[in-house]
Amino acid sequence: MPTELHPNADFHKAGYLYLLVCWAVFLSYSILYQLNRCITLFLRWQQQKRRRRRRRYTKGRRDNDTTIRAPLEILNHWMRPLEHSRTIPYIATMISTKHLIGMSLFIIANIVFIWFSPFKLHPLMDHYEWPIIGILDRRMMYVGMANFSFTMVLGTRNSIITALCGLSFEQLIPFHRWCARLGLAETVLHVVYRAWYGYWESGEGSLHDAFFKDEEYTSGTLSLVGYLILFATSLYYIRRHFFRLFYYWHIIGIVIATGGAMWHEWSCIYFLYPPTVLWVLDRLLRSYHSWWQQCNLVHMEQHHEKIVHAKFQHPMLQHFRPGQYFFTAFLTPNNDHGKEPKRWHHRVRNWIEHHADWYPMTVSNYQEKPSIGSFHIKVLGDGTQRLMQAARNNNSLHLRVDGPYGPRLHYMDYDTVALFAVGIGITPALTILKDCVQQITRRSFVRKVYLVWSVTAADEVQPFIDILKECATYPSLSAVEVNMTIHLTREKDTSRCMELTQHIPGSNIIQGYRPNIEQCLNNIEKNEDEEEGGKRVWVHACGSISFMNTVINEAVRHGFDFHHETFEF
Repeated sequence: MPTELHPNADFHKAGYLYLLVCWAVFLSYSILYQLNRCITLFLRWQQQKRRRRRRRYTKGRRDNDTTIRAPLEILNHWMRPLEHSRTIPYIATMISTKHLIGMSLFIIANIVFIWFSPFKLHPLMDHYEWPIIGILDRRMMYVGMANFSFTMVLGTRNSIITALCGLSFEQLIPFHRWCARLGLAETVLHVVYRAWYGYWESGEGSLHDAFFKDEEYTSGTLSLVGYLILFATSLYYIRRHFFRLFYYWHIIGIVIATGGAMWHEWSCIYFLYPPTVLWVLDRLLRSYHSWWQQCNLVHMEQHHEKIVHAKFQHPMLQHFRPGQYFFTAFLTPNNDHGKEPKRWHHRVRNWIEHHADWYPMTVSNYQEKPSIGSFHIKVLGDGTQRLMQAARNNNSLHLRVDGPYGPRLHYMDYDTVALFAVGIGITPALTILKDCVQQITRRSFVRKVYLVWSVTAADEVQPFIDILKECATYPSLSAVEVNMTIHLTREKDTSRCMELTQHIPGSNIIQGYRPNIEQCLNNIEKNEDEEEGGKRVWVHACGSISFMNTVINEAVRHGFDFHHETFEF
C-alpha cells in the first residue's frame, strides 16, 4: 500500500500552496477577461451602429471610424512586439517572446515554492536555513504533481476552463505541453536522487534497490515509466507521422502515470483526482457527440495522389465557424476483413480501425442549410494512408466526428484580411475567404481579401478550383475585392499555369518561386496607407512551422493583428 498520508508536512505544503496560488492567478485573469469581453461587446455594438448610420449617407466604402479598444486589447497592442515567434528544439515548435518570458517566470515561481515554501519559519527555528536535499526533492515532486494536474486540465477538450479564459482547446495545448515538460523535469530530478539513495543505502550498490527496493520505489518507477511514455510519444515527429501511436499511447501513459503516482503516495490524489474526474467526464461527453449524434458520409473520392475529399452531413455544422476543425474517425465496418487475425497486434489494429481511429481535420467547405461540410485530407501518416487506400478501392466507411473545436475568429471586424497558406493549409483559409465574400451584406466590414497560397504543383490546386472560382466570382451587392496569388514552386509545365488562370478569374499564378512574405505585407501596408482610416489588417497563417513563424514575425513588424493555426496534437 502507499505510504502514510502526511497532510501537514512541509514538503507537501509546497505543492498545495503552489496549486492554490496558480488557480487564484488564473481565476483573477478570468474575471478580468470576462469584464473585458463585456466591454468589447458593447464597444463593438456601438461601432457597428455608427458604421451602419454613416453608410446611409456616404457612397464610399471606406470607414474612418477610430477604433475604441477594450483594456486587454490596449495591453495586447502594447505587447505586440513580444509576439515575435521562434522554435526551441524539443521544447516548443512555436513560442512567442511573450510566452517565453511567461514560462521563464513560471519556472522561477516553481523554484521559489520548492526552496522557500511554506514561507514561514518552524517554531523551533529563529532564522532561515537552506533545506536539505531530502526535503527539496520531495517538495519538487509535489510541485511537479501540481504541474501534472494543470497538464490534464489544459489537455481536456470540453471544460469550463476555455469559457473562463477565452482560449480554445488548441490554444491551450502549448501550455499543456510546457507544464508537462516542467513537471517531468521535476519528477526526473526527484527520481534520480531517490534512485541514488536506494542504490547506496544497502552499501552494496544494488541497481535493483535503486528502482525496486520496496513497494514505494516500485510504484514510483511505474509512475515514471508512464510519464516517459507520455513524453516520448508526444514528440513532434511522432505526432506528425504516427498520430495513432501518439493518441493511444497518450491514454495508456496517463493511466500508468496517474495510477502509479496515487499508489506511490496517497497525497497525490489531491492533485490528480479532480483533473482525472474532469478528464473522464470529457471522454463521456465526447463519446456522446461522436457515437450518438448521427453523421452521414455523403461522398468520398480521391482527388489527387495525396489528397482525399470527403463530404459529410452532421447537425453540429450549424455551430461551425470558419477556421474551426473536427476530430474525425473514418471507421472500417467489421465485415470488411473476413477472418479475425491471429496475432494480437493485428487484432488491436483492426479494433482501432473499427471503433476509434481519430484524427484532427479542418473543414474546407461547408453549408449551414443543409448542414453539409467537406474535408480535404492530405496523406501524411499511417491513418491517412489507409484512408487513401479506402478511397481508391471505394471501400465502405463509417464517419464519426467530434466538434467543432477552435476559436471564433473576429476577422469580420477588419477592413483587410490577408490569408497565407502552404499546401493543405489552404483548408481553413478557404472557409474564411468564403465567409468574407458571402456574408458581406449581413455583418462584415471586410473590404479586401488577399490570398497567398504556395503549393508544389498545379495538381494540388485542382481539388479546390471550384471553391476558389466561387469566391472569385461571387455576386455580392457590396462586393469584396479578392486578390488571389498562387505560387507553384515546382511546376514545370507552363500550360498548366495558364489553365489555372482561366479557371480562377483574376488570380495571379507564379511559377517556380515561393512567396516573399515581407514583400506581400509591405504591399498590403502600402495599399492601406494610401487609403484613409489607418491600419485595419488581420493576418491568418497555416502551413509549416517555419512558414508560420515567418508570417507571424512579419505581421508583428507591420503592426497587424494575426492568428495562426495550432496543430500541437
